[in-house]
Amino acid sequence: MSGTQSRRACKQQIRSQKGIFLISGLLLSFFLAMSLHAAEPPPATITSDELDMRDNGERTFFHGHVVLTQDPYVLHSDEMERTKTTGLVEAHGHLEGLWLSEKGEKVKAYGKEGRYTPEPQVTQLWDHAHMIRWETVRDTEPVHIFAEHFTAYHQEREFYGKGHVIMRQREKLLSHSVEAKYDQKIQTVHLFGTQRVFIHVADVKGLGDFTGDEAWVTLAPKTARMAGHVKGHVIPDQSL
Repeated sequence: MSGTQSRRACKQQIRSQKGIFLISGLLLSFFLAMSLHAAEPPPATITSDELDMRDNGERTFFHGHVVLTQDPYVLHSDEMERTKTTGLVEAHGHLEGLWLSEKGEKVKAYGKEGRYTPEPQVTQLWDHAHMIRWETVRDTEPVHIFAEHFTAYHQEREFYGKGHVIMRQREKLLSHSVEAKYDQKIQTVHLFGTQRVFIHVADVKGLGDFTGDEAWVTLAPKTARMAGHVKGHVIPDQSL
């Protein structure tokens, strides 16, 4: 083979290798895109008894037994209004949200008004907002949380309560705070805000009232911790 032929063959081999590298890069990008798309949660769906489309489908109104589902979250209401360009959903009347975990934990939330945002996936409830958390389906002593406003971040699995937050579990636990955050991943409620946190606890050993700048209540197992100028007193059970 002459020197010219050798150089031509070498160039052709380099071009072929470049083509292989290019194709491999395109395939890699395609599979990465498919993987990212597959990892995304499914979009929310809405069902109802009736619907009314306006402005060439830009706004859709749902009436009667309205159910928005974005697995594993479900939101019920009397009426919903969805805006097509943003995906924003406004919910009105007798709102009831439900969330079930793979481990059996159940959270329900109630309110008269609400909003669902698809990106990021966030549900808000307000107006007589109330949340109940069961550790399992057999739990007979759930934790109740009341607040002026609740926000649930779906992917983060976090729930925020804001404004006159009250948490109670029968006679065992009572707390007052301005704000609260429930992190489902670690089963802990963080109580904080512009005013001091109050906690009342009762168990077989007696009663206790405490105040502090902030507090953490772990729901499974039940423990409590306070920080910041903590004050309190304990009344032992006299029968012990």
